[in-house]
Amino acid sequence: MSRRTPVRALAALLAAGVLSACVGMPTEGPVVESKAQPDTDNAPGISFDPRPPQPGESAVEIVGGFLEAMKAAQVKPAVARQFLTARARERWTPERSIVTYDDLGTASGEGTVSLVATEVDHYDERGAWRRSQARHALQFVMAREDGQWRIDRAPDALVVPASWFDDWYQRASTYFFDPTSRILVPEPVYVPRGDQMASALVRSLLSLPGDASSRVVRSYFPPDTTRGLSVPISAAGVAEVSLGGDGSLTDEESARRMLTQLVWTLRQVPSVRAVELRIGDRAITTSSGSAQTSLDMGSAFDPVVNRTAADLHALEQGRLVRGQLGELRATTGPLGAGDLDLVEVSVNLSGDTAAGVTAERDALLVGRVEAADPSAALRSPIVDGVGLQAPAWDHLDRMWVLERRGGAARVWVIDGDDVRRIDVPGISGLDVRRLLVSRDGTRVVGLVRGPKVDRLVTSRVLQNEAGRVLRMGPAQALALTPEGSPRLRDLVWRSSSTVSVLSDITDDLSEVRTVSVDGSPGEQAPGGASRLRGRARDLVASPVESAVVYAIGGRVVTDLLRPERELPLLPEGIRSITYPG
Repeated sequence: MSRRTPVRALAALLAAGVLSACVGMPTEGPVVESKAQPDTDNAPGISFDPRPPQPGESAVEIVGGFLEAMKAAQVKPAVARQFLTARARERWTPERSIVTYDDLGTASGEGTVSLVATEVDHYDERGAWRRSQARHALQFVMAREDGQWRIDRAPDALVVPASWFDDWYQRASTYFFDPTSRILVPEPVYVPRGDQMASALVRSLLSLPGDASSRVVRSYFPPDTTRGLSVPISAAGVAEVSLGGDGSLTDEESARRMLTQLVWTLRQVPSVRAVELRIGDRAITTSSGSAQTSLDMGSAFDPVVNRTAADLHALEQGRLVRGQLGELRATTGPLGAGDLDLVEVSVNLSGDTAAGVTAERDALLVGRVEAADPSAALRSPIVDGVGLQAPAWDHLDRMWVLERRGGAARVWVIDGDDVRRIDVPGISGLDVRRLLVSRDGTRVVGLVRGPKVDRLVTSRVLQNEAGRVLRMGPAQALALTPEGSPRLRDLVWRSSSTVSVLSDITDDLSEVRTVSVDGSPGEQAPGGASRLRGRARDLVASPVESAVVYAIGGRVVTDLLRPERELPLLPEGIRSITYPG
């Protein structure tokens, strides 16, 4: 994480990319002329014209020139191909992956030129981050052609410095549906800045993520969609997407879902104001017959779910209260009116149901937040637990409950009356301090206490079309290198695809870092990591953009986005402050 700040984007710049696709709910009306700035305004301002191979250069010099040529502005590989033999030019497919490095060692050899790259990251053809390595060996098989050294076999990858990648690529998301088709799921990718961004995003959208099967996410685009897609953007800001195939075979519901995926993905391109989708000879139209779909469509599938549930919830003397900080009021439901002596609480995404943990942390009590009758019924889906924590909630109203059990964690999924224990790789059986689930219900993130260093671990949720959890995917560690203490204090969602983690730097200085849930390195919060005076113990945040982010230490509250803002001390007896979810 320390080797890069805000990471930037995808691997579909060179030659094509993979396709697969989806559509969504169209909205009415044509697009009016707008003064959109072209994407190229967002691209770095310095172009690079690489030097072609020179007569008499050694094998090592040819490899050096080849690596330098891959830094051509906007990735134009024509010059880089001149360093290859005729046979290698036919075979070399750099669009298959991107390899970034911090430093290259000294190249050596003649028949085979070798060198070692350090601090390496690998990205696949979609632009999705795959893994990091401290060291990665690069080998180039050489051959003589017309008396000159040329590369006869090169890695099928764009191999570039991490600093170049950060300048030319940006982080974005492609949008798929969850298996129930009720919510959109963002999948992080890295795409080139400028006028290639729209094409790269659509190419990435047209194939499922490598670590996400149809039990994790679902795409409505057919798997055989044409490769080599280009997405022009008109002067009015209309992105024109033309896919191959027979449009008459696509039913209306699938076409709408495809358009939803497409609109949510392309709305990240600054110059796009609307989307047109054509499949074969068929233009996908709105219900009014317009071929242009505006970018505000598909709100029913928003991965943040409820952008209006901004109330804070907390416990005051063991009873549920809600409202804004400094204006928390008692709730009328059984958790607010009863004498239950709760120690921790959470609220579902719609803000109407709460779950509280009893003082001994051995039982979970669930009831309405507000109720006309304060003696309204309570459910107890878990009793006789050991070290129960307040649940995390997803969009299907499933509760994900961590039972710490003295360092041998269990994870429970509560779906109505169905209460099941789920084995989560990298989390179950370990000393887990915090458990989150994404609002789209496709990722679980845990804060795992280690012997010397704490870790963040994530796992994908595999479920069927009815939303029943089948099993969990492999564990994936998230990139995190706190500057101070290796102990992590708290973990919260900061967006649909990032989490923030709180740690200590010194006895009187805390730090909040934000990382991507795909495991890719780099600080993801605008402006980088946040530092604050005092020893904060808790974070309060929400994926809702407008939500204030609080850090809490004792009774002292800090607005993380506006640390200069003075906030009153928390009243005595207030604890477990949280947003819905």
